Amino acid sequence: MKDAMAEDVIIKDIAGNLSPGMRQYMSIKARYPDAILFFHIGDFYETFFADAELVSRELDIVLTSRSKGSTSKIPLAGVPYHAAEGYIAKLVQKGYNVAVCDQLENAKSVKGIVRRDVVRVITPGTVIDPSIILSTDARYLMAVCPGAINGEWGLAFLDISTGEFFVTSISAENSLQDLLSEVARYHPAECIVPSCIPEEIITAIKNLAVVVNPYRDDAFEEQNARNTLALQFHVSSFAGYGCEDIPAALGAAAAALRYAQETQNSPLPHISGLSTRSTAQCMMLDATTLRNLEITESIRTLAKGANLLSCLDCTKTAMGSRLLHNRVVRPLIDPTEINRRLDAVEFFVRRPTVRHALRALMNRMADVGRIAGRIAYGNAGPRDLVALTVSLGLIPEIKDLVNGQGEEPPALVRDATFNLHELPDTLTLIKMILLQQQRTDVLSGKVTLQNSMNS
Repeated sequence: MKDAMAEDVIIKDIAGNLSPGMRQYMSIKARYPDAILFFHIGDFYETFFADAELVSRELDIVLTSRSKGSTSKIPLAGVPYHAAEGYIAKLVQKGYNVAVCDQLENAKSVKGIVRRDVVRVITPGTVIDPSIILSTDARYLMAVCPGAINGEWGLAFLDISTGEFFVTSISAENSLQDLLSEVARYHPAECIVPSCIPEEIITAIKNLAVVVNPYRDDAFEEQNARNTLALQFHVSSFAGYGCEDIPAALGAAAAALRYAQETQNSPLPHISGLSTRSTAQCMMLDATTLRNLEITESIRTLAKGANLLSCLDCTKTAMGSRLLHNRVVRPLIDPTEINRRLDAVEFFVRRPTVRHALRALMNRMADVGRIAGRIAYGNAGPRDLVALTVSLGLIPEIKDLVNGQGEEPPALVRDATFNLHELPDTLTLIKMILLQQQRTDVLSGKVTLQNSMNS
């Protein structure tokens, strides 16, 4: 049942004035004019006015209206609170932003209007919920910042579900062509831009099925950008990230970070570093080449999976699949680096027993990157902790298998295993939490987490 204040929220008084609850809604909606406001009332998320008409049309749900003592009716469309994620997912996939406004007090213990506020804004490029991210592919938020000094444009790509964060720059001479090539390479779900971006560029990005949203200009400004990034990464220089002398890249990175923090209402601590991808490090495949060679997508749009990447992708983990995608769209041109990769491949080709055993272990590995992101955000559930426990437990076996071959592995393989940390303290903490939850489930009669772990 809806709480006692529901009727106050959705009706007008006899004189036709908005009720206190409706004024609360209008005040919050004014802060998020470009988002659909899901307004928590009891067991429902309600939408009103133009939002209600849009939600009714896009989700194919009934549009109703309420009024009292007035001929003016307020359009209303609501969805059940506990089923909201599915409805939100559909709206986000259609390119809409959704502001989730929750009740911050228990309606039963409050006299008058229940305090409410927006706890997060879900946009196509800032999705972190597993129920909305339906693919293992990276889901990038892109930011574009035109250079003010040397004409270079800065681009930033942020996947908040994993913490992956990198920047690149393009020359002013071929800015539009190079920009569209980067969009085709990484398929961002959303792009934020300052007000100075020409409309023709915005239109060109939209034509590649990317949602483009304007963002405030001060977030892209160089000094503000340096302050934002320095605060996040606890550094005084960005030389270690390779972008100290690329102010436009810093501007794009800071804008992407601030946009993500504001929409998620979180400092996003799992975003702990930044990398710079130079065009000199790899072969630059433009949008036309990527399409004509069917690198990641088929020219025949109905032929799902008929592309080079799908043929090559025999990876066992979502993390490996994302890494392979990045390597396929950015082929190396440095012979030394190419040979380092070939040495790593040869190591496993010559050891089929090791290779098959390793693939069996990796088949049990969860998407640790996204689980870590949900933990940092505070959105992880018991299943995530169980999956992380299993995955961390595989690390000693993986290291022993690779390093126990009687000879030192190639550099890339050696570095990969060296960077695999077993994290025994973290594993112990998680097991304690799961055990505590198991005891709670036993007392409440629920299915135990131990059964989940055994399965």
